[in-house]
Amino acid sequence: MPRGSRLGPLSFIVMIDDLRANCEVHKFVDDTTLSELIIQSGSPSNSSLLIWTANNDMQLNTSKTKKMILGRIDPTSIPSLSAPTGPIQRVTTFKLLGVHLDASLS
Repeated sequence: MPRGSRLGPLSFIVMIDDLRANCEVHKFVDDTTLSELIIQSGSPSNSSLLIWTANNDMQLNTSKTKKMILGRIDPTSIPSLSAPTGPIQRVTTFKLLGVHLDASLS
């Protein structure tokens, strides 16, 4: 699909329509955001997302995929996430649909 085409976002939505993960999945045009509630010292699981990408011949773009921890949980108690294409970077600020979020929600 040529970049910038009008059919690009539509075809992306069609391709990821069956994306299910063990967390909240938010789909918007050409972007997908996953959010997971971790209580106390639970550990996040990205295995369902990785299984889905493998089954659909897709890969995570780890240069664009980021993770951010919000709240009072100790970030060092959460293991790092990685995909077959590489590790997923942990960030303290993130731009989501034009809104800048930071880990302290200030």
